[in-house]
Amino acid sequence: MPKKENKKICFVISPIGEEGSATRTRSDHILKHIITEPITQLGYEVIRADKISEPGIITTQIIEYIVDAELVIADLTDHNPNVFYELAIRHAMRKPLVQMIRKGDVIPFDVAATRVIQFDLQNLDSVAAAKEKIASQVKSIENRKQ
Repeated sequence: MPKKENKKICFVISPIGEEGSATRTRSDHILKHIITEPITQLGYEVIRADKISEPGIITTQIIEYIVDAELVIADLTDHNPNVFYELAIRHAMRKPLVQMIRKGDVIPFDVAATRVIQFDLQNLDSVAAAKEKIASQVKSIENRKQ
């Protein structure tokens, strides 16, 4: 897992979908409008599986990022099986994680005990609140490390 400019890595686990699909569009909007700003302001480089540019086996690279990244953000929207597989790996590593889900989606029982940030992309107040909650959770995680 290459580290650019000595930045900490935040790996984003999310449903990605095919290029041009509703899933990809939503995931791109979440990445752009909710996750990237607060995370980069805290000194992290944001990486999602489809943005990995190094040659290699994508599954191996994803697992390396899940295991090695200083932070993972997981979007549980639509209960995507790949997201939950990757989330389980991160849980097993017992490393910092922020969970989020689209408002109105049911939070699955097995992950409901962990705080989950809810968001509504159609509501600017909800987007702003989600960004603040992400920043707050990451700051809390960082303070616990010290």
